[in-house]
Amino acid sequence: MEITLKTGVTLSYDIFGDPDGRPVLLVPGQHQASLFTQMQVPYLTKRGHRVITFDHRGVPPSQETPPPYTMEGLAEDVAALIEQLDVGPCAIVGYSLGATIILELAVERPELLTRAVLVGVPWKPSALHRAIREDALERLRAGVVMPPVMEGIYRAMYLFGPRALNRDAFIGPYLEGLRGLAESGGHGALGHAEASASYDPDPERIAGITVPCLVVGMEHDIMSPYPLARELAKLIPECTYREIKNSGHAALLEKPTEVNMLLDEFLGGPAH
Repeated sequence: MEITLKTGVTLSYDIFGDPDGRPVLLVPGQHQASLFTQMQVPYLTKRGHRVITFDHRGVPPSQETPPPYTMEGLAEDVAALIEQLDVGPCAIVGYSLGATIILELAVERPELLTRAVLVGVPWKPSALHRAIREDALERLRAGVVMPPVMEGIYRAMYLFGPRALNRDAFIGPYLEGLRGLAESGGHGALGHAEASASYDPDPERIAGITVPCLVVGMEHDIMSPYPLARELAKLIPECTYREIKNSGHAALLEKPTEVNMLLDEFLGGPAH
């Protein structure tokens, strides 16, 4: 389905589960929303939720508006989506870039949210993350395209933890899956990368968040190191911190059962 938002962009979205279920909006990172549909959507719908997924501006089949993008603008898209679908206030779950968008949304539009889950939130990049991000920006701006297999290997090294990287049964299928991601790009890849690079949230603004939050860190995450995730959780007044062991940044793929258990603990099932 498609919806044209008051922010001027047309987004692709889907709704799953019981129409009378409690709404949960899933906010993806720099990828298609289909990443959620393998594990999180089936689990949350079974737990009685009405689940909404969408693709950001710049990510097909949503509209590819030209850069620049900002984190504030992406948060305005999410706010408009909640309002125009009339699902607010709702619970919201974000991964990577999506988690950073939620951080901004929780500051500016808390009335739209009941609670928020931030998985692998790169709110304050480490030196290694900055180097990876700067390399990606240089390549995108120059139009350099790496061979798909090389791009897949490069991404796997910073997305997954050492145990997953050494399990052929795990890494083989996902290297194949990353081929499609390696070939994506265009406005969205550059726009999202620039939005992430320019975002520098003020700790005092974060300390003013009133929405109950769950911050999820991963033991081997080099994109959003767990010490920084813990630091963020301490800044937010009403916040729980949980950590997933033996996982890199892509916990949705590497540790989906653990992610789902944390979502259930925080969001609650039908009995709640």
